[in-house]
Amino acid sequence: MAGYSMKSKLINKILPFASILVLLIFNSECKKQPKCGCGKDVIFTLTNAQALIQYNEASNTIVFYPALSTGATYYFCNPSQWMDSIKKLNTSEYLLISGDVFYECNYLYQSGNYYYYIPPVYQVIVTSIKEDSYSKK
Repeated sequence: MAGYSMKSKLINKILPFASILVLLIFNSECKKQPKCGCGKDVIFTLTNAQALIQYNEASNTIVFYPALSTGATYYFCNPSQWMDSIKKLNTSEYLLISGDVFYECNYLYQSGNYYYYIPPVYQVIVTSIKEDSYSKK
């Protein structure tokens, strides 16, 4: 009887550590969800992406839609920096945009609540905008 209680005490001491070790092994495969918002976790970088730009000077917003996109919308993180430059460009034609892309928080929070596809919404810290000489009419 004394041998049995000694074994059960040993098992009771080892079992919690073994359980934690097993959980750590299985959870090591999980990926961290990127933090949303400008300046958080970069999910990808655009380099000279062809896009159509729209701007609203009154609300100080600039939005663009890449040519090779499935309905995605991109908002400038830094519209004040680019507003004057964009007003000088022909926004009815494609422009080339570069910058780091982040998830937009409202999109990220809401996209998990729907059973159907919601086109993605991103935010971009734009680093360059230039005319696309190949797409000129």
